[in-house]
This record gives sequence, structure tokens and C-alpha cells, in this order.
Amino acid sequence: MQRISFYIDGFNVYHKINEYQEITGICYKWLNYKSLLESLLKPDQIIQRIYFFTAISQFKGPESVVRHNKYITAHENLRIKIIVGKFIRTKLECRVKDCTYNGIKLFEKAEEKQTDVNLALNMVLDARNNQFDLCYLVSSDSDFVPALKKVKEMGKQCGLIIPPQDKLVKVVKIDELINACYDDKLKTSNIIKLKFEQLVNHILPLQVFNPKNNIPVSMPNEYMTSEQIKELLKKEK
Repeated sequence: MQRISFYIDGFNVYHKINEYQEITGICYKWLNYKSLLESLLKPDQIIQRIYFFTAISQFKGPESVVRHNKYITAHENLRIKIIVGKFIRTKLECRVKDCTYNGIKLFEKAEEKQTDVNLALNMVLDARNNQFDLCYLVSSDSDFVPALKKVKEMGKQCGLIIPPQDKLVKVVKIDELINACYDDKLKTSNIIKLKFEQLVNHILPLQVFNPKNNIPVSMPNEYMTSEQIKELLKKEK
């Protein structure tokens, strides 16, 4: 059996889902990564590890933190490895040429830190320690190109799972990522392109129970079940 490990760039996927929700009103934020990734396996493949890399922002208010923590706990209950980075406040200078404001032209921005480094580091270390035969990066961020190339140098295969991109959301160029995943033996790149409608069958249940103590974590009221999403999709048709 071929051992597969997945490395999920949480915010990269989230931003696509959030953008889609703003346009359509359909919320895929209670996405079940374990179910989704299992559905992508071939008969001769087995999941070795699933990593989910994220960071909790305190700058969007306490309700956002609660929802994010629930989502993290739900996936911990599914035995997905969660690795958390952090957010920091940075000050940026206003660059509007015709701005007439006479005060201090600085504004604060929340900036995610450590997530990309954590993902790249774990991917390369796992390759070095022979923890997988094939790894999949779940992201469209070209910053991971060096890590993918390093994995290949270590004699491991790497692939790319692209978050949904269609005419409703911004399409990101991924040529560098595709090239980094090129397999010289197979003469192709191992690429899986996700679609939004594909996600509807991979939504977490209303409650996800901890396998050790049977304590559940419940879906936030702001999110949607699979049934609710299906109803909205019917109306669109």
C-alpha cells in the first residue's frame, strides 16, 4: 500500500470558501477534511497522516474565536493533527496618493505568522523520516514550491490538491506549484482540482464526538449542514 500524508493550508482553503459564501450564501465552513481526503484515495493507497495548519485570530471578535476552536476540536476528534500558528498586529502606511488626511497615516493589520513555515517544515521532516511515500499539499499558495522541490529531492512523490476555483471566485495562478509536483518517471504532475459542489457530501455532522470521553462539539449556528446546502443548491437550479 502507498502511504499518503496530507498537509492542509487551512486559511488558503477557508478564504476560497468564505469568498464563495459571500457571493452565493452557501456555507461550506463545517467541511469534513477527513471524509473529503479519504474520498480522493485510490484502492492501493492508505492515509498515513493528516495535518491541518491554522492560526486563531483574536482580532475578529470572541464569536469568531469560538467558531474556530469548535472547528479545530471537531477535527481533533477525528484524529487530525492540528498545528496552530499565530496572528500579530502590524502597522502599515497609507499609500493612497491623493489622500488628504492630515493625521498619522498608519493603520493596523492582522498578519498570520508561522503557518506556512510550520507546514513546510513538517512536510520536509516527514519526507526525511520516511513517514510517507506520497504527500499532498492542500493549497494554492506558491510559497510552498521550495518545500515541494525539497521533498522530491529526498526521493518522495508530491502532489497538489487545489482548493475550489471557478468563475465565482478569484482564480490563482498555480503554474509554479504544478511544475514543482512534476513526476519525472510518470511524466505528469499529480494534481487534484476540487469543486465546490464536491464539498456538499463532506460536511461534518451536527455533533462530532470525542472518541475517548464521548463529549461532543456542536456545529456553530452560523454554519450549514449538508442538507441545508443541498436545499440551497436545488433552489439555484
